[in-house]
Amino acid sequence: MVALVLSLVIGAAVMQMFLSSKTTYRVQDAMSRLQENGRFAVGLLAAESRMAGYMGCGNIEEIDINVIASPAPLDATNPLGAIMGGANNVASSNSWNASAGTDVLTIRKASNLGLQLTGNMAVDNANIQVVDNRLGLEAGDTLFIADCVSADVFRATSVSSAGGKTTVAHASNMNTSNRLSKAYGTDAEVMAFEEVAFFVRDTARLSNDGTPIRALWIQRRFANRSDTSANPAELVDGVEDFQVEYGIKTGNNPVANVYRSANDVTDWSRVVSVRFRLLLSSTDDNVVAKAGEAVQSINFNGAAVAADGRLRQTFGSVVAIRNRVR
Repeated sequence: MVALVLSLVIGAAVMQMFLSSKTTYRVQDAMSRLQENGRFAVGLLAAESRMAGYMGCGNIEEIDINVIASPAPLDATNPLGAIMGGANNVASSNSWNASAGTDVLTIRKASNLGLQLTGNMAVDNANIQVVDNRLGLEAGDTLFIADCVSADVFRATSVSSAGGKTTVAHASNMNTSNRLSKAYGTDAEVMAFEEVAFFVRDTARLSNDGTPIRALWIQRRFANRSDTSANPAELVDGVEDFQVEYGIKTGNNPVANVYRSANDVTDWSRVVSVRFRLLLSSTDDNVVAKAGEAVQSINFNGAAVAADGRLRQTFGSVVAIRNRVR
């Protein structure tokens, strides 16, 4: 009888140790995934936000920009200053299919990859020649040509490749003029004018308890392309919410002294930084307690997050827009 009791006690202790080790492993595994995903998301958002208004070696605040593209991507609705934008607390029906109540961050800039100018560099020529078409340029695309002193924004009316070169025409049927502002040299680059959007949306996948899994997505497209150039791409799963505020300089202040949501920004040309926050959760439930002393307590965007057994963590950063820094 004594031996039986001892064996039961030892068995219960071993089982308790096993369950405790399993719980610890699940928490540690979920935490490592959350932190890895969070670091990646913050790093990418910061890198893209920092490059808003990028236009080669020139600074958008300091060089002359001549816009002949028609319709212009830079106009009264989207002026040159609107290199960053977004939407706050989106409705359930929106152009990004973003999850209702979350924010959207949009960034406008020249593409990271530039094509070197190789020919037809006279100002009175209605086309230019570049080394190749690795950007996949098409007729109708809005393009930048820039050196460190000046820049032109125009629309390509045709793109053709022959003899190891690509010719990009900028005729007057898609531009207010078929002439650029000056004769650019071989130090100039031709870049696509692109728009990048970050948002949270449903992945169409379910967790082990049937809860929809959200993720952070990116949509990168050339301006003026109706096909958006590519479908949105999923970046990081488990992102439940995304909130963005924009740093605005007032008066003669060189740095932001107030942060506002997208709906409250009245002059995007005065936005010099962006502050964002992400709420990430484990894709599995029953990782942490749903009730009692061990329950995880998190507040995000002014409200308490429901304790549903998922492990959660918040991430965020404040990023200065490099091309607004003088």
